Amino acid sequence: MQSTAYVCGVCGHSFRTADDAPRDARSLMCPACGSIDVNIVSLPRDTTVVMRARSTVHTGHRDDTASGSG
Repeated sequence: MQSTAYVCGVCGHSFRTADDAPRDARSLMCPACGSIDVNIVSLPRDTTVVMRARSTVHTGHRDDTASGSG
């Protein structure tokens, strides 16, 4: 679950709210002092995973029918 981090402008308390929580004044009140003077510290980001191969992958299987055995 992603969340957004806030810091209170009055007392400096930091807290998080879930992204699916309602965005009203009550949910954004500082839980320590009750102030609504809050600043966003971090926004949730969509995580993008990029995978790059540095070398070829060898499976150990060879499709070599003329191996000379038989």
